[in-house]
Amino acid sequence: MLQKDYAEISGYFREIETDEAFNAHVRRPWSKHPERYRTDEVPLIGRRIVWYAIARATKPKVLVETGVDQGMGAVVLCAALARNAAEGHPGKYYGTDINPDAGYFLQSPYSSHGTILYGDSLKSLEALSEAVNLFINDSDHSEIYEQAEYELIKSKLSSEAIVLGDNSHVTSKLAEFSVREGRPFVFLSEEPADHWYRGAGIGVSLSRTWLLSGQRRNGY
Repeated sequence: MLQKDYAEISGYFREIETDEAFNAHVRRPWSKHPERYRTDEVPLIGRRIVWYAIARATKPKVLVETGVDQGMGAVVLCAALARNAAEGHPGKYYGTDINPDAGYFLQSPYSSHGTILYGDSLKSLEALSEAVNLFINDSDHSEIYEQAEYELIKSKLSSEAIVLGDNSHVTSKLAEFSVREGRPFVFLSEEPADHWYRGAGIGVSLSRTWLLSGQRRNGY
C-alpha cells in the first residue's frame, strides 16, 4: 500500500508500543482532567497505531485530524512527528474539535509539534492555508458531515496526500470519494481478541502518486 517493507512498518508498531516516555505520558493523571473523565482505565492507542505507522512512513509536513476528543490520536500523531523531526523531517499537526476542553493528552513535549483549532471542523478546515499531506476524519460521524469534510479538504490536499477515514466500517463515504477522485482505496479491518466488540476499521484513500510509484517499482 505504501510501497514500504513489512519490516519497516512493523518496526514503527514496536517503536510506539515500547516508547517508555510516550506510555508514561498517556498514563499520567493530568490535574485538569481527573481519571474519571477517561474512557479507559489504562489508555491504549488501539488502531491509532496504524495512524502512527503511516505518519512515520510518509513523513507528512502538514497533518490534520478532525475530532480530537481526549487527544489520544493527537498525541500519537505528534509522537510520530517528533520522531520524524529528529530524523530531519519536521512536520506540523492540526487537530479540530468543537469542544473547547478537548485534547488534554496533547501536552508538552508533544504539544510543540501540534495545535488544536477549536470550533466547527468545516470552518477550521476552510481556514487552512497550507497543503495537507495526511488527513484523518474522526469528527462528526454522520454521513453528511463526513462527506462534507472530504469535499472541503480535497482542494487543500498535496499531490501525494493520504486520507484516512475512522468511520469507514460504518459508511462508504471515503470509498465513494476515492472513486470520484480516482484514488486507490483500501480498508483495514480491526479484529479485537477476546472482546465483545467486533472491531472497527480504517479507510485509506491513496493519491495516484502512490499508485504510480508502486507501478514504477514493479516495472510496469
